Amino acid sequence: MAFGGVPCGARSTMDCKAACRRVRAPWSSRWIEFVDFWRNVFSFFSRGVETMKRSAVLANSIRRIVGLSAGALVLTVASTSSMAAVVCSSPALSVPANIDGVYLNLVTGATGTAGGSVAGWDINLYQTGASALYFFWPSTPANSAGGASTATVYDALDAGQPIGPSQTYIVNSGSGGAAPFANWQQAQTGKYLGVRFYNEATSTINYAWIQLNTGASAGFPATINQYCYDNTGIAVTSGTTPVALQKFSVD
Repeated sequence: MAFGGVPCGARSTMDCKAACRRVRAPWSSRWIEFVDFWRNVFSFFSRGVETMKRSAVLANSIRRIVGLSAGALVLTVASTSSMAAVVCSSPALSVPANIDGVYLNLVTGATGTAGGSVAGWDINLYQTGASALYFFWPSTPANSAGGASTATVYDALDAGQPIGPSQTYIVNSGSGGAAPFANWQQAQTGKYLGVRFYNEATSTINYAWIQLNTGASAGFPATINQYCYDNTGIAVTSGTTPVALQKFSVD
């Protein structure tokens, strides 16, 4: 190796070693810089990978949260939907054979022998002095009550018949004579009376079916076995209950 153009062997040993160290020093520094550079590159990519991992964890957490929120929304919607549904009751309620009969509120299920004792009553079934079955209806709100009919005769419906806004409703009572009650002043089993009534809980007109059994003595004995209505105000089908509305399949 030469130093200052003079071979090292021509100079003192100490001078040659010092010169050689000075010549080698820049290469050592560059090597250290080279190592540091790649260490920094490795550290950068390591941090990047860690950041990506953290981002993935965050993304998964967000997906889980969103998924839970969607599930909560579905449950909320389901709960809300369950509030808008077909409502049924099976009172097995006998109609007293007298002028008072029984008053029934279809929404609350309350019953009584006087209209004043049953707030919001929807139908009154009773017996007149002629010992026959008749219906009596509230007068307010206007055009919100009555029984489904064909012409001017109350229908005794079979199961599967529609009861809704498209049907005709009458409000005849005992004072109008027996003709409108011809279908019910005789023995009937498993027949349905279609009813239009005002739902005070939702402030809407609802439609119901009442499964009413009547006897051969001008409609007595008479028993209300069951009734159902849809509290949204849409039409119902006579004899249809929430269980019957469900659809089942085998996968």
